[in-house]
Amino acid sequence: MLRSVIVLLKNYSLNALRVFAVAANTNSFKHAAQQLGLSQSAVTRHIQTLEEQLGTQLFHRDNRVHALTPAGELLGGQLLALFQQLEQSVERARVSGDEALTTLRIYVPNSFLRWWLASRLADFTAIYPHIRLQLDTYDEALAEQQQAAIAQGVQQGAFDLALVHGRIKDRNLKQQSLYTPRYAPVQASSSENASGNWWVQPQSAIWQAFRSAYPDQAQRLPVQAVAKPSIGLELVSNGTGATLVDTLYLQHASLQNLQANEATSIVSKQDVFYVTKQAARHPVAVVAFSKWLQNRVQQSL
Repeated sequence: MLRSVIVLLKNYSLNALRVFAVAANTNSFKHAAQQLGLSQSAVTRHIQTLEEQLGTQLFHRDNRVHALTPAGELLGGQLLALFQQLEQSVERARVSGDEALTTLRIYVPNSFLRWWLASRLADFTAIYPHIRLQLDTYDEALAEQQQAAIAQGVQQGAFDLALVHGRIKDRNLKQQSLYTPRYAPVQASSSENASGNWWVQPQSAIWQAFRSAYPDQAQRLPVQAVAKPSIGLELVSNGTGATLVDTLYLQHASLQNLQANEATSIVSKQDVFYVTKQAARHPVAVVAFSKWLQNRVQQSL
């Protein structure tokens, strides 16, 4: 595939090809412009340039509807994958500049590792073979109480990057939003369990928000208290009752048989942030993992 990219670079504008790849896969010049950080007119000019170089039209332009022509469909179907492979190769080259294996220490909530991150670590390792991940977890049920310890751990170098629910009040940390969790009720797919216990941590902010949003329904539910939200999810994943779960986790193989009720979902008031030291320039491993994490989370939403 990369050889094909090199051939394309000899005769055609790389920028125009990249713009077309995004436009073809978003089906919108406007969305492509937003994703690329360009004006819509700039997107149009790049695509017109590419069409002139190819000697064929890539988009139909009838009543401002930008539908791909057969030639556009042929090129657009493969071009984005080529650019993604090229980007991965460039990132590998950047990381391979380090002679020694780089260890990146990461601190994450245990449920995030269990239900989302663990199944994707092989993907990261394949792209960045010179970065060794050293993972540690904490109980998200105690995340608020542990924020001071997490901040101290990042500042003192105990770990290079941490994930937290809610922003830490510390100006010495760099904190960037990763995503806004949405929690939905889930239950075992068997109708036998549809009316079973609701496993919740009564003091949790998520359960309190659900009670506030749906008071009548919450009052009727057969609630069974658990010490941690993760316990409820483990029970439901084994076919027992119902609970509230971050919908990001529902792609996990063990959870795909669950029934989610999106109609009564709630959006968390706190984003999940990834936290690093404030620095003019971060190590390559931190930058690589941060970008990879952002990309894979957005693909999962």
